[in-house]
Amino acid sequence: RFTSMSDDDLIGAFNREVGNPGWTGSRSDYLAALHSAFEQRGFDYSSVGSKTELSLNKKVALIGKTIVIEK
Repeated sequence: RFTSMSDDDLIGAFNREVGNPGWTGSRSDYLAALHSAFEQRGFDYSSVGSKTELSLNKKVALIGKTIVIEK
C-alpha cells in the first residue's frame, strides 16, 4: 500500500491520522500497513510507538531515518 510513496508522503499519511477519533476495521488495516512501512524503511519511530503499537497523539517529522514529534 505504501511502497510507492516517498518518505515525506508516508509521514504525511501518518499526520493525517493524528487526532482522528474514528475507528473501523479498514482504518485498523490502514494503520497496520503504515506501521509496517515504518519498519520496512528502517525508521526509528520509538518516539511514537513500538513493535506492537503507534500513538496518534501528535504530528511528526522525519529527520534522516528518525521520526520525531513536531514542536
